Amino acid sequence: MNKKLASMLVVGALTCGFFAVGTPTDVQARKVNPDTDATMTLNRKDGQSVVMTMSQIGTIFQNRFPNAALHSVELNTENLKYVYKVTGYSVNNTMHMNIDIITGKTSNEKMGGKPKNIPQRIFNKDSVISPAEAQQKAVDALGEDAVSKGWKIVAEKGEVTYTVLVHQGGYSQNVLINAKDGSFVSKTKPKVLPPVVD
Repeated sequence: MNKKLASMLVVGALTCGFFAVGTPTDVQARKVNPDTDATMTLNRKDGQSVVMTMSQIGTIFQNRFPNAALHSVELNTENLKYVYKVTGYSVNNTMHMNIDIITGKTSNEKMGGKPKNIPQRIFNKDSVISPAEAQQKAVDALGEDAVSKGWKIVAEKGEVTYTVLVHQGGYSQNVLINAKDGSFVSKTKPKVLPPVVD
């Protein structure tokens, strides 16, 4: 009787084990690149602006590429999302990445060739005015009913400049602002905006 009970228990355990192993389960594919998943998000406090500071943008970039310095950052739209398009340089490579403006998650990371004249084409994230300040300076330079529509900061030939796209009275133009002290540099000729189609 003990042998019969023991064999029934063994058969029962094997049967349960077989069905447990053979039962299909729901599996979800990983939707993120494992290299960029960790420590690449931005935690915000309640009521904090969704717009990142240049320091936050640079920190996310340099967490991923520790030996790189910033060359340019541009506010852009991609697949109906706002992203910061970031380019930076190390001694041997050019790095590109997008940073989601809301979450701080990174995407579209690419590495390219060796850059030239690096010291004249990089900037310190903590030594430039904020994008919001640059946009305000550009709007102030054009005056009444001017509206900022986007910006880009670039380091070239030792100068760091914001280019701010501004719309005003049916026209569009770029206003250049010194990124270190916020002074007005120049502006392009106004271009007529295309008509809005309803």
